[in-house]
Amino acid sequence: MPMEQLYELNLRDLWGVLLKRKVVILISTVVIFSSTFIFTSLQTPLYQAAALLKVNRSAITPSEIMYPGREVIWAGRDMYEISDYTRQITSKTFTETSLRELGFIKEGMGRPEIEGLISDMYASLNAAEIENSDMIRLTLIYRDPEKAALLVNKCAEVFIRIIAEQKNQQVRNVRIFVEKTLNEVSTKLKDQEERLRVLTMQGATGAGVSIVQQISELEKKEADLSANYTQKHPSIVQLKEEIKVLREKLRNLPKEEFEYGVLKRDIGINEGLYTSLKQQLQEAQIKEAETVNNITLANPASVPSFPFYPNKARNYFVGIILGIFLGVTTALVTEHMDTSIGRVEDIENFIKANVMGVIPYCTEQIRGQEKKEKHRGLGAFFKKPIKTEAPRPGLVFELDQSTGNSLFLEAFRLLCVNLQVLFGREGRVKNKVIMITSCKPEEGKTLIVSTLGMTMAQMGHRVLIIDADTRRPRIHKVFGLKEKENGLTEVLTGKINPDAAIKTATDIMLGATHIDKIIDKPWINNLNIITAGSSMHSDISIFNSAKLDEVLNHFKNLYDIVLVDTSPILAVSETSILLSKTDGVLLVYRSGFASRLVLRRAKSQIESIKGKGSLSGVIINNVRPEASMGADYYYDKRYYGEEEKKKLGLNKEDDPKNV
Repeated sequence: MPMEQLYELNLRDLWGVLLKRKVVILISTVVIFSSTFIFTSLQTPLYQAAALLKVNRSAITPSEIMYPGREVIWAGRDMYEISDYTRQITSKTFTETSLRELGFIKEGMGRPEIEGLISDMYASLNAAEIENSDMIRLTLIYRDPEKAALLVNKCAEVFIRIIAEQKNQQVRNVRIFVEKTLNEVSTKLKDQEERLRVLTMQGATGAGVSIVQQISELEKKEADLSANYTQKHPSIVQLKEEIKVLREKLRNLPKEEFEYGVLKRDIGINEGLYTSLKQQLQEAQIKEAETVNNITLANPASVPSFPFYPNKARNYFVGIILGIFLGVTTALVTEHMDTSIGRVEDIENFIKANVMGVIPYCTEQIRGQEKKEKHRGLGAFFKKPIKTEAPRPGLVFELDQSTGNSLFLEAFRLLCVNLQVLFGREGRVKNKVIMITSCKPEEGKTLIVSTLGMTMAQMGHRVLIIDADTRRPRIHKVFGLKEKENGLTEVLTGKINPDAAIKTATDIMLGATHIDKIIDKPWINNLNIITAGSSMHSDISIFNSAKLDEVLNHFKNLYDIVLVDTSPILAVSETSILLSKTDGVLLVYRSGFASRLVLRRAKSQIESIKGKGSLSGVIINNVRPEASMGADYYYDKRYYGEEEKKKLGLNKEDDPKNV
């Protein structure tokens, strides 16, 4: 709450807030759920088909059995990672091939149209490795469930076939390369052998080869000695001399001897290469004949029965939860921002004043504004004040249920008892002038004064009600009097004497109220009224005169209690003038209507004039059980039957069982 935190919410208070703001929560839930429902209904349903592919990276091939331990690039096991396969299977190349084989891409279609079909499928095709396994899950989301399954299975089939073809093509290329190289080596070897035979017939013995070998050995020794000695060392000098002699001898050999040595060396190399290539060619031929594929379709896709998107059950559940959450959040925020007070203990703690009475909400009390209540929408939840229509003539007599007990009138009886304790002696209130005011207009002050006067009269007190609210007088309307003239203002201006201004039971009977409503009410003789008189908005001097003191003292001696209905304390100046002339002050506060700061300012205004502690008490008006958040313990439906509630005119929402 802003300003000051009066209390911390417990579970009971929280439940009270939720009941108080239940319409906000309900509206939020309905709006969010309806929006979710409409949004979900407008979505095009999409279906997901899934297939499982098995990658067998440890398959044993016939070539591995025949040639164990051989590690050649074309005969070993699968060198691809599963992640490589997942990237390949979702490529546009495989997608286009699948669409062509299924007939989705027809001859004569333009490239933009083809690209559109490929992109449509490519965007919703996904492949993922299943953790801790050699499995790949291939999924496709499509608007047609049958086509979704067909496309997934075709993609898997094309992928398996093309991967197998690629691997077999690699083996075929290796076999062709080995076969070509083998032919070249074989031809070269034949030519070298033929030339060697010719040289042998010419008398070549290969002496040059022996000399070359000797030179090579001597050069190696020289290199070893050079690492430790200088070039002038005797051993190095001797080796150089021997190498020089052998090279001179080699230069003097016939050309055929030299060529013979070279051919002999090359033939040895080519014979080893020929043998190796011959073996590799046999292995390649075996590998090519295997046509083994290590990828298989473990589980083909089936036609999905339910749409993958939108997930209606999930959306509806989220819509309800989100609606309730936003509703509760709005309710709590609204309650947090609400500066009014709804609980008795909060008022007592905040302004340090006793609550003299708690008046419950009653439909009869505001019957004049029933139509406005029905059409005010969310205003009640944001505390927008509603202009109250003038009370109907004779309303106070319709509220009288003297033959039985009711929530509304029982609250006034309790208020009367509290006034007797506060102002009375020997169990009765004697010769007291009590002013009743409010913080703001429309807080029900006039009706409370009227009903309190009626209840006090029923209890045997002689009661005088003075309407001192000359700006907006209403007492005469509540009691059904014909006119407000010849009242307080005329008395204070000296136009009539005080006793002549008193309206008795006879005046009430002759007023607008039907006589049958009050003829059986003997207590009416205990109740007298002085109306406001002619309006004099600009002249406040009559309230600040000695005449008012004389009038109040005069009536104080004639009646047990004089109830003075005044204007709101913060609205006009007359009320402040009247404060010092009364024995007690009661402040009416309409529950949840005015800010707590306004209530505090009203108390400060009273105490600044009349003195600290001069506020006799607060009367909380218009308390609804669902909004009271603590005041509901003042009412218990066990003491009131259904018949009494019907007499009082309580709505279902006012039933105490809803507390």
